[in-house]
Amino acid sequence: MGLRFRIFLGMMAVVLCALMATGYVAYRYGVDAEATYNAQRLLRKEAALQRSLSYMLERMGGTVGQDSLAVVFTDRICELADVHSLTFSLYDNQGRLVTTSAGPGSPDSTVALSLNQGVLASATQGEGRTEIPNVRGGTEVVWPLRTGSGEVLALGHVHYDPRLAEEADWKAFLLRLAPVYALLFLLVGLLGFSLSNSIVGPLRRLSSDMQSNPLQRGQSKTLTYRWRDEIGSLVTSYNDLLAQLEESMNVRASLEREGAWREMAQQVAHEIKNPLTPLKLGAQHLDRAWRDGAPDFEARLQRYTQTTTQQIDALSDIAEGFAMLATDGKSEMSRMGLNRLLQDVVYLHESSGVELELPAEEVVVFADRTRLMRAFNNLVQNALESGPGRDVEVKVRLTCEKGQATIEVRDNGDGIAEARLERIFEPKFTTKTHGLGLGLAMVRAIVKSSGGRLDVSSELGKGTAFVVVLPQVDQTKG
Repeated sequence: MGLRFRIFLGMMAVVLCALMATGYVAYRYGVDAEATYNAQRLLRKEAALQRSLSYMLERMGGTVGQDSLAVVFTDRICELADVHSLTFSLYDNQGRLVTTSAGPGSPDSTVALSLNQGVLASATQGEGRTEIPNVRGGTEVVWPLRTGSGEVLALGHVHYDPRLAEEADWKAFLLRLAPVYALLFLLVGLLGFSLSNSIVGPLRRLSSDMQSNPLQRGQSKTLTYRWRDEIGSLVTSYNDLLAQLEESMNVRASLEREGAWREMAQQVAHEIKNPLTPLKLGAQHLDRAWRDGAPDFEARLQRYTQTTTQQIDALSDIAEGFAMLATDGKSEMSRMGLNRLLQDVVYLHESSGVELELPAEEVVVFADRTRLMRAFNNLVQNALESGPGRDVEVKVRLTCEKGQATIEVRDNGDGIAEARLERIFEPKFTTKTHGLGLGLAMVRAIVKSSGGRLDVSSELGKGTAFVVVLPQVDQTKG
C-alpha cells in the first residue's frame, strides 16, 4: 500500500468518522429537543383543559353533584379531546370512571374503569398533578378538579401520545441529508486526493531525480525544490551530501592521477634501465679492447652492434607500448572488416595450428585496423604460451548478435588462478617469466578506444577465454 493511498485513506476515514459523529449528535439533539417539546406541550394542553373545566364549573355555581358529572361534562370532554388530539377521561372523587372521549373504536378504548388507589391518594392529597408510567410509550396525567370551596369534585385523566419522530420522518430526514453528506464526502475526497498528491508528488519527483542523477564526478546535479518545508530540508541535505561527495571524488581522482603518474614514471625508468645497462657495459668493454689493441676488436664491435640494435628495438617496443596506453588511438579509426583481419592474425600463427571460425557474411566495425590487429596478435600469442612445455589448442571464433560483434579467443592451457585473474589487466603485471607486463593492459586500451569491452574467464587446468565485444556497423546505412 503506497504512501499516497495511506494518506488518502486516513483522511477519508477521519472525515467519515466526523460525518457519522455529526449525524449521531444531530439525532441525539433531535430526540432531546423532541422530549422537551412534548413535555412543554403536555403542560400547555393540561393547563388549557383545566381552565376550560374550571370555567364550566364556575358557570354552574362552583359545584356539581357526583351523579350529574357525566351529564354536565361528557360533551365538553369529547370536544376538548378532539381539539387537543388526546384521550380525556373524567373520574369521580372515588376514582371511578365517569366519562371518557375514548369510544369503542378508539385506539385508547381500554381506559381503566377505576384509578389505582396510590394514584388516587397522590392526586387528591398530594401536590395534585400526578404522572402515571404507561407501558405503551405515552404519558398519563391525573389532576383534581376542585369546587369553589377547595373540595375535590372529580379527577381529570389525560392519555397523551408524544409527537415522536416516526420512522418515515427519519427516512425523509436522511434522504434530505444524504445528498449533502455525499457532496461533502466527494469534496473531501477530492481535497484528500489533492493533498496526498501535494505530499507524495514531490517525494516521487525527488526519488526519480535521485535515481536518475549519476553519482559521477562532474555529472551530478543538485536538486531544486521551491518550498521551505520538510521535503525542502531533505533536498538541502541531499545537495550538501552531493557537494561533499563531489569534493571527495575530486580529491580521490587527483590522488589517483598522482599515483598513476608516479607508478608510470617508476615503470618507465625501470624498463629503460634494463636495455641501457648492457649498452653501457658493452661500450666500456669495447673501449678497453680498443685501447688494449685486442686482436678480436672487429668481432667485438660487430657483436656490440648487434646487441645495440636489439636493445634499441626493445626500447622502441617499450615506447610504443606506453604510447598506446597513454593515447586514445582514434586518429586512424575507420570502417573495417573483422573477418579479413582475423584471417590475417591466424595466418601469422599458421604453424601453431590456430583454428578460426567465421560467419558467412563480413562483419564490419569502426576501429584502428593496425592497433586492433596488434591486440588480437597479443591475445593469440598469450593463448599459445598458456601451457609451457606442451602444445596448446587455440580457437578464435567470431559471432554477431543484436548489433554486436563478439570475438572469443579460447585455449586449453594451464588457466589463471582467480586471485591473479583480477590483476591481469594492470600494467606491469604478467603471468610469464619474461615481457613487460603491458600486453593485456594495451589490449584493453585498444578495445576500449574502439567502443568495446574485454572480458576474461578462466579455470585452472582447463584453459582461458578472452572475449572482445565491439559495436557492429550497420552496413545498410552506408
